[in-house]
Amino acid sequence: MNALDDKIQPVTRFVAILVVPFLWLAFIILYFFPDATGERFAWAIKPHMTALYMGAGYLGGSWLFINAIIRDKWHRVAGGFLPITAFTWAMMIATFLHWDRFAHGRAGFYAWLILYIVTPFLVPGLWVFNRRMDPGKPEPDDLINPAWMRWPLTLFGLAGLGFTLAAFLVPELIINAWAWTLTPLTGRVLAGWGMLLSVGGIVMAFERRWSAWRVPLQSIIIWHVLALVGAAFNAGDFINGPFNWFIVATTIVLAGLIGLLVTMDRRRIPR
Repeated sequence: MNALDDKIQPVTRFVAILVVPFLWLAFIILYFFPDATGERFAWAIKPHMTALYMGAGYLGGSWLFINAIIRDKWHRVAGGFLPITAFTWAMMIATFLHWDRFAHGRAGFYAWLILYIVTPFLVPGLWVFNRRMDPGKPEPDDLINPAWMRWPLTLFGLAGLGFTLAAFLVPELIINAWAWTLTPLTGRVLAGWGMLLSVGGIVMAFERRWSAWRVPLQSIIIWHVLALVGAAFNAGDFINGPFNWFIVATTIVLAGLIGLLVTMDRRRIPR
């Protein structure tokens, strides 16, 4: 086998096959049964928007792992692995910092605990194992991302990472700024989701191939479309009503990402 054939390694596919059902199950519980999180998930989550936002993120993340199962090229999914690493480390640390808040003795708690003890080491290990297969070359019909697309991602990623790290250390920072009510635990959890986005921005800023951006962008779009849908049905959860910074910012970012995806794909040379 060519050492630079950009193939996704079989162990990565195997792990993805194991992970996807957990992500789907978490999505179903958090998104459709937020009132039952105390019995079916790792801890009781309130208000609904926190559970829905997390659930939407898990379904969006599953798209990355689905592509790791069905696609051939490692570089198409590689951009998600370091952001997920940052997220899993945040979840593991948050778990031990707020140990007393979890529903000990329930299956949901044990699934969460096992997942976030294993994946902080497994995910970066898979990244290291697979990255040696990537020659770094564009695909035959690929596009090269211009600098004007990459520099804003760098700035966004660095600023976001700075804030989310500070918010993880001092949850009151995100609790006071967020659009709905958070606890120290959910504040740290949402800071972890923010780390995922921030590290993702930094990683993507160093990636010139459009083909490497598509799947991570699609995952983010799925996540935030579902978050907006959930917000429409849970407007009462927002501290300042349904018209707030979260709705506005998410809508603007989604419009930009969808516009970018459509525009760049139309520029690609047909296969």
